[in-house]
Amino acid sequence: MKVVIQCSATKDGLAGSFSVNGCRVKFVAHPECYPEANAHVLFRPDNLIPSTSTTWREHLLTYNGRGDNPDRLLQAGYLYSPPTYRTLLHSLGGENVYILSAGWGLIRSDFLLPDYDVTFSSQAEPWKRRTKRDVFYDFAHLTQADIVREEAVYFFGGKEYLSLYYRLTRSLVARKVVYHASARIITDEAFEYIEYGSSGTNWHYRCVSDFLAGRIAK
Repeated sequence: MKVVIQCSATKDGLAGSFSVNGCRVKFVAHPECYPEANAHVLFRPDNLIPSTSTTWREHLLTYNGRGDNPDRLLQAGYLYSPPTYRTLLHSLGGENVYILSAGWGLIRSDFLLPDYDVTFSSQAEPWKRRTKRDVFYDFAHLTQADIVREEAVYFFGGKEYLSLYYRLTRSLVARKVVYHASARIITDEAFEYIEYGSSGTNWHYRCVSDFLAGRIAK
């Protein structure tokens, strides 16, 4: 069994990042929309690092393979503040938990990530908001996992994240189950759907709790 949960806007205050000329890098969807100057330098994940031919995404992949962590990045499973992420790790094991990140794609829970502010939420500020027209070269770590043919993969997340999730997992040969709290979602024949009876803000955290406790169908 594998579980995928969407990312959270709230990050751990200790989350590190890369730097350029001594300034901390902040990864956002649209740096050009940021309203004012600040102490950070702003980039999209697929922007080139200044004075190089390497993107930040390529650099992050290399950084994860180094074995050290001088920029104090956090593992994806520990980057987000809500306790649900740690609960999943402790309950299922990190090898079975993946994060669907609006900034980086479908990420293993142990993959080091920098601080970032990218979301699909239509309520977010323009500089944070990733749209369907934006080009991101998303990671798809779950497609590299050792998944048994009939193994179940469960997704917990909002409808805004479904298009990305479909694109990054459609090729998986597995039982792919999507929990949802809205009747107005775009469905895909390659996936199964289970409606969760409670909606509202952060319903997917409550759904995870009920899932782990065996209170809802699997």
